[in-house]
Formats: sequence, C-alpha cells, structure tokens
Amino acid sequence: MNVFMLCGALWPEGSGGELATYLYAKLLIKEGLDVKVAFPHTSGHYYKAWNELPIHNIPKWGHSKYSCIPTKRLADLIRWADVVYVTPPFWRLIMLAKHFNKPVVTHFHSYDPVCPVGSLYNFVGLAKCHPDYRKCGKCVWLYEHSHGRKLRTSLTSTALNGSVGRFFAHFLRYADALIFVSNAHMSLFLEHLRAIIGPVPPSYVIYNPVPDLPYIPCNDLNVGYFGGLSPLKGFHIILRAWTKIYPRYHSVKLLATKMGKLTYSHSLRKINIYVYDLLNWSEFDNLYSSIGLVVFPSIWSEPLPYVAIESLLRGRILIASKVGGVPEVVDNAPGVKLVPPNDVDALSDSLDWTLSLGRESVVELGLKNRENVLKRFNSRKSAKELIKVFEKVVE
Repeated sequence: MNVFMLCGALWPEGSGGELATYLYAKLLIKEGLDVKVAFPHTSGHYYKAWNELPIHNIPKWGHSKYSCIPTKRLADLIRWADVVYVTPPFWRLIMLAKHFNKPVVTHFHSYDPVCPVGSLYNFVGLAKCHPDYRKCGKCVWLYEHSHGRKLRTSLTSTALNGSVGRFFAHFLRYADALIFVSNAHMSLFLEHLRAIIGPVPPSYVIYNPVPDLPYIPCNDLNVGYFGGLSPLKGFHIILRAWTKIYPRYHSVKLLATKMGKLTYSHSLRKINIYVYDLLNWSEFDNLYSSIGLVVFPSIWSEPLPYVAIESLLRGRILIASKVGGVPEVVDNAPGVKLVPPNDVDALSDSLDWTLSLGRESVVELGLKNRENVLKRFNSRKSAKELIKVFEKVVE
C-alpha cells in the first residue's frame, strides 16, 4: 500500500503531534508500507531526525494553514498514493485529494480546526469551550495576548483566525476517516464538529506510539516542569503552589524548561526555581537525572500529552491535572496524583505528599509507573490499528 503523508513540520520541530507523525512514518515502513512524506519547508536542519526516511520538500508561501502550496508537486504524490494521510494544518488539501478520488485519513493531535487556536479553551470564560460559543475573535485576541505576542501578530491572528479560521472545519466532512489520540479527545472534538457540519465521517481512537526512552536513574529528588510559559500549561499554577510549600523544602529545586525570557531570572532562584530555555537531548537527560517528580499542571483538555507519558517512561512520579486524555495515559499507575485543574491547594498538597517521601519510595513508585505504561502502550499495535483504518478506506 502506498501512503502519502502530508505534514506541517518535521519533528524535532513542533511538539507531540510532529513526534507522533515521525514515529508513525518509521513504523509504517517497518510494516511493509511504501511511505512518502511531504513537508513544506524553509530550511534543511529538520531532516537530521528523519535519517533515511523518504522526504519530499515542497515550497510554500504564507504561514501555517493560510499558506499557499503549488499543486503540481502535490498532485504527482497524490496520484501515486493509495491513501492520503493528512495532518495539521493542511485541511483544505483534503479537497485536492478528493479531486483525484483518493481516500483521505485525517489525524488530529489538538482541537484544530474546530478551534482556531487548537485548544478549545475559552479565554473569555476561562473554561472549556462550549459548542454554542462560537465568538472566536475575542478569544483569539486573549489567547495571543496571554502568550505575549507582538501587537501586529496578535491583530493578524485575530483577524484571520476569528473569521476565516473558523471555517476550516468544514473541509473535514469530505475526509474518509478521522483519527483521534484519546477517547476524551474524540468526544470533545466531535461535540464541536457536529455543531459545525452535522454528521461526521467514521472516527477512531488510536493511542499514539511511544518513543523508545530508557529509564534514567534518579540521583536527586527535585521537581521538573516542562511546559514553558504558555498559560495553558499552567506555570502560574505551579508557581503559586510552589510558594506555599517551598519554606518546608529548602533543599529541593523546581527545574523548569522552555522558559524563554525568564531563563536568567534571579527572583525565581531566590525560591529555588531554576529555569532553562530549550535543551538538547543530552542536556535534557542530564536534567532528568536530578528529578524525582514531574508536575504537569495544564488547564486545557490535553488530548494525549507526551510529557506525561515520557515522565512515566523515565520512571518518575507524576502529579498532573485531571484534564483531557491524561487519565487515559496514567490509568491506575501507582505513582501518579491527579488534581483538578487550576486548583493550587490540591497541587501544593500533592507536592507536599511526594516531597515527604524518602528517596527509596520515590524510585520504587517511579519504576512501577514505567512498568505500567510499557504494558499499556504498544507502538506496533498503534501502527497496525492505523493500517486497518487505511485498509477500510481503500476498500
């Protein structure tokens, strides 16, 4: 079977969705499928992680889902394919594939395009977005403002995402199958999609393949946070919780990554918060060795966060918000505490409980977490389930 994969970015650029696409490309080739990947790129450094995988670079003009891509190169690849596999942000190219009578499987890793900014978090009401609330312009503006965007960028995003961006979801009615990464993800997404287009195409849940990550011995019991400064990731929540428990644990550090302009903050170091910008793999592994606990205080309905999965694979205790697909990730893992989102008291209590444990208990619970996630997630099984969907749409 010939599979044409169309991607907006190549991992390690991007985030969890790009990592999943990379893993799927390798797995599908191992299962004997002929795979070609098209990526509208602007530079070549992305290819390092893809090694010998079949990449076809295609020029583009513009940004993200509003970009323009020459159709001739794409048409040749679509003609070659038995099935077209579409990932964000190229929803409108579903129509090009249907022009050539090719079945389309669309894979989602966020809530784009039913939400113009992909989160389905209502920044006006500070809660999960409801299908009846479709006043996206104000919400997009607050999203951009909360993420510290420049005025010009915020205005452009609000103008486009608050108007044109709301209609990309209509292209999904022409897909042959929709793939989601957790049951919570599919439920919330389809609730909004049905409100927009009515009946939806056949939909499936397939858990993302997991990266092959080894256990990293725990040399210290510091706390790790890897969500950066986005308010959706909840750094403001962990900061408030940390100030409540810090006086009792002066020897413990909170180590935070992707912190951008706060990287050299002396004020944070006064309360033992050490912040870093983006780290390479070896730096990240070294940081992990001094962490016994990972905190994940996200406030939006995360579909299936790789940060949570990675913390379990690394053999760490996890304190996470009970949102989206997180409960499906952790299941009944013994070294996991789930807390309500935005609940500073619950988060500080869970931190207090974990930091009061001895090192031996932390290591033991972390190893049980790793054992639990390895039993429940199987990358080859995920690939085979995706192939079954391909076979259904081709038939």
